[in-house]
Amino acid sequence: MKRSFYTLIAKLIALIGPFSLVIMLAVINGVIGYLLAINITVFAAIALIKFLGLTISLSYPVIFTIIIVSGILRGVVRYFEQYSNHYIAFKILGILRGKIFNALRKLSPAMLEDKSKGDLVALLQGDIETLEVFYAHTITPTLIALITSLIMVVFISLTTSIYLGLVALASYLIIGVIVPVIFYKCNHKFGKSYRQQLGSFEDFYLDSIYGGYEIVSQNQQKNYLAEVKKRSNKLISLSDKLERRNTLFTNISSILLVVLNVIIILVGYHLYKENIIVDSKIILAYVALTSSFGPVLALANLPNNLAQTFASGNRVLDILALPEQSFGQVDFTWENLAFKNVSFAYQQEEILSNLNFTIGQKEIIGIYGPSGSGKSTLMKLIMRFYDQNRGQILLNGEDIKNYSQEALYRNINLFSQSTYLFHDTILNNLLIAKPTATMEEVKEACQSAGIYDYIMSQKSGFETKITDLKNNISEGEKQRLGLARVFLKKPKLLLLDEATANIDAINEGIILNALNKYKESMSIVIISHRMSTLSICDKIYEFKEKKLCLV
Repeated sequence: MKRSFYTLIAKLIALIGPFSLVIMLAVINGVIGYLLAINITVFAAIALIKFLGLTISLSYPVIFTIIIVSGILRGVVRYFEQYSNHYIAFKILGILRGKIFNALRKLSPAMLEDKSKGDLVALLQGDIETLEVFYAHTITPTLIALITSLIMVVFISLTTSIYLGLVALASYLIIGVIVPVIFYKCNHKFGKSYRQQLGSFEDFYLDSIYGGYEIVSQNQQKNYLAEVKKRSNKLISLSDKLERRNTLFTNISSILLVVLNVIIILVGYHLYKENIIVDSKIILAYVALTSSFGPVLALANLPNNLAQTFASGNRVLDILALPEQSFGQVDFTWENLAFKNVSFAYQQEEILSNLNFTIGQKEIIGIYGPSGSGKSTLMKLIMRFYDQNRGQILLNGEDIKNYSQEALYRNINLFSQSTYLFHDTILNNLLIAKPTATMEEVKEACQSAGIYDYIMSQKSGFETKITDLKNNISEGEKQRLGLARVFLKKPKLLLLDEATANIDAINEGIILNALNKYKESMSIVIISHRMSTLSICDKIYEFKEKKLCLV
């Protein structure tokens, strides 16, 4: 999503509304701290002016006391400023991660189909951590620079000359506003590209780790290592470009600062020659102005990090801006389901057209069709991973959108051809389906799925650890453990999407017999590209021209 510079800043600042008082505290301490630092330099100059024999009413003890007290207070307020900044930063990072996780949970799975695992990892870790630069080192320094600069413009105008005050104002605007904006515009594309490449690299790296067995078995180690190096070098190249630009911009800022100092001296000398100000005021104005560049110099250096920071901010806001899938609040117990003239298009390509289809109680229904005919899409519509474009999907005669997500997933279970197992024990992987299940229930579910003998053959039985990276479990065994989860949960409507595709004929027969027994307690829809798998079905439908036809 494209956002203007100012829109992006406004949206990022809006996230820290609850911490406005802490920000005010940080800004107040920051302004006082800089004024105290300037005070030290100014009073040191006053001591020098007095030493040169110019008229100064303050005594040396008073001047040095002011310098010492200013130094001590500077340390105290600096501590509280930094403490406040980092308190906000770390709090907001926790809040942002919570917001991202909540947003991901509430999104339709369809909204994340174009998101890779590596990209999401980069978002949740790298991008959110990069935003610390904005919250701890951008917001308060900007406000501090603005307030401090205004105070110094007034101070220089009143104590020396309005002309020097205007020079101070122009200097602050050049260093603190014009330079950072130009630098940011030159760098932000590189920053965006770097964050995108980093996400892509992390995704590839994760795939290389999880696919290690396949890479080795296919003798592709050298090719994958070469690709890792290629992507690493691309990231390093982008990082080097950013660093070189940052160094260039820092040098330009330093040169500009020297030029502005010369201009201040020249303007002061001209005012002195015209008898507008006296020599002591020239020294005072010069010292006050040059010592007050600290806050605006901090702004001049911000673009070094802001290019990546704002790229990360955009990526985070993009996730938060994705439309949340809405569910109703109604609870229900499954009785029947009906599709009425349902049509669905994916990326403007129509997959289903005016589909009419019903599922009743104690039925096993088979759906047959070639790849891409719409079989899996039908299942995803029932689970509300997608919403239909036209027509109605009715549960118990009511629109499916009226029911709560909890009720929908309690009554309906989709089991596909790919099962994810967590890096935990077999027992804990099964208990995800029903945490309160007894061991007798677990054993019965495993026997129905044809996986009980395999579990018992393991040294640790149900306490065997699942470790994907060591490939200590086959795809077929994964599927049967997934089916055991389903049988443990015992949903009212079970949707099987090519669930036995990775299972041999003997185990498929065991599972189909178990499904036939469960017919009395649940309705079942089986999708398969093999007619033999559908032999237990009461009715079989075939996809033809984006519609279901009874076989």
